[in-house]
Amino acid sequence: MKISKIIISLLALNMSFVYAQGKSIEDLINEIDFAKEGVTVSEQEKEAVIKSIKLAKQVSRAAEKINGLPYRRDAHAKATGCLRAEFSVNGDIHPRFQHSIFSEPGKTYLAWIRFSNGDMVVQSDKKPDARGMAIKVMGVEGAKIAPELAGPPVQDFIMTNTPAFFNRNIYDYVEDLHYLSKLQRTKWFISLFPPRFHPRLLYRAVQTVSKKIDTPLDSQYFSMLPYQLGDTNVKFSTRVCEGMLFNEKPNKDDFDYLTDIMQEKLSTQGACFDFMVQPKVAGANMPLDNAAAIWSEKESPFIPIARLQIPPQNFTSEAQMQFCENLSMNPWNGVGDWLPQGSLNRARRLVYHAVSAFRHGKNQAKTVYPDDWCLNDSQACDNAKMVNISKSKWPLPRCFDSMFRPVDGKEEKSVCE
Repeated sequence: MKISKIIISLLALNMSFVYAQGKSIEDLINEIDFAKEGVTVSEQEKEAVIKSIKLAKQVSRAAEKINGLPYRRDAHAKATGCLRAEFSVNGDIHPRFQHSIFSEPGKTYLAWIRFSNGDMVVQSDKKPDARGMAIKVMGVEGAKIAPELAGPPVQDFIMTNTPAFFNRNIYDYVEDLHYLSKLQRTKWFISLFPPRFHPRLLYRAVQTVSKKIDTPLDSQYFSMLPYQLGDTNVKFSTRVCEGMLFNEKPNKDDFDYLTDIMQEKLSTQGACFDFMVQPKVAGANMPLDNAAAIWSEKESPFIPIARLQIPPQNFTSEAQMQFCENLSMNPWNGVGDWLPQGSLNRARRLVYHAVSAFRHGKNQAKTVYPDDWCLNDSQACDNAKMVNISKSKWPLPRCFDSMFRPVDGKEEKSVCE
């Protein structure tokens, strides 16, 4: 598919991205054939994507002036932790969902989870904000859907704790980025000059940035955008497994309390999420290119198809936090019968890739492409030693009845005390 106009636009913007495989952005866009994926992309959409790349870099630059070095993501800049996890496909998964990494019921993969705060500025965890959960599932098999993304085949699932976005499509996104790059956070939603008022999207934005949580381990996260799994369009979500208890009480005066409360929990206990999909229903109001629309759970409930187990572990070492900073996620990291849907997802393929290359270049940092739980891909390690194994003290206390008292009355206290 010839897209000479895009190449001209790129040259005009003086972009000089060079990616991990040594290819420029011009080469990359020439290689991507959306028509092959059954999508017709207009020249206007392509030009909006190119503008988005330029503006996302400007957002990163503007945030660096506030955050200081290193350069960070243009959104979800602050990681609250990168955790080791296992991603297991349910044994009873319905055949309609048995595609891509879900093709083998019962199969378990190693994974990394990045929890984050949504803002481009690194700020206290007690400030209301969107909260993110991004999963990188490793050891997957199948043809990569985006060959330009370097590293071994992986499957990334990117979510926030709100079911809808405050931009409907790529055109909203590029206009909003224009103002965000100037740190004018609300001007795209409401403005006297130029006159503009997007009340519904402003409401979505307020919902998004008003979230307060006690721990990232006790939230529901949503893809917001749709994907095609086999022949079925779906959105996906993770929800805390039934029966999970969170008795830890955070100190919300602590700047990094979300990290601290997760570490307190995971020092001796695990956590668990169900991974679910919400199939698109014919005739229902479930658009593929309006990220601000919430798909009705009454019309189509979420269906569990996998489980995410987070074992007890320590994750706050300097080496692991640096690994977390250099880890990149992209919704186009996927294999087989898996296809991100909508103009925002098509834009994310290029924008996320470009911003990752930009910040790694500025920081002179190496992008990490993990294929196991090891932090250093040049050294072998024992994955089993990456988690905390709790052992019971022996002998075990023989406390079965807190009301027990000896019949002779000699012991006044319960043996359980």
